[in-house]
Amino acid sequence: MIAQLRKLRQRREDHAREVVAAHQTKVGEARHNVEAASRMLAEHLRRAIDEQNAAVSGLTSRVVKATELHMAQSRYEASLTRAGQIQAQGEAAVLVQQQREVELAEAQHRHVQSRKALLKLETLAEQVEKRTAPRRAATAELLDDDEGRIPHAPHER
Repeated sequence: MIAQLRKLRQRREDHAREVVAAHQTKVGEARHNVEAASRMLAEHLRRAIDEQNAAVSGLTSRVVKATELHMAQSRYEASLTRAGQIQAQGEAAVLVQQQREVELAEAQHRHVQSRKALLKLETLAEQVEKRTAPRRAATAELLDDDEGRIPHAPHER
């Protein structure tokens, strides 16, 4: 019976370990997404600054039409909107990462609990084995002695 319990606990511990590994993978992906969003925002802002500098330098030292100003303003607003979208994606990625880290911590806790249960059962099995070893040795010795004492005489009649 203890052996069956040990097998069951071992399966649970193995499953918990697999769940932890899956959560670690998800956390890694979430971290990668956060880093990618951060890089994308930085790249977008760098390009937006370069475009704005080019637009402003193109408008200086000459007469500017109102349509040119409106186009430059529209590009700036579009760039600002896109930066806001990228920033929102980054914030969402951070929230996902935090949630995945919480899930990983819970999975690790369950794994530790299942590992403790398995170790407790193994300790119990070892204690039972230590207690029953002298009894089995004594029983084996008695059986050996009994086999030696029983005469194998033919039937008398």
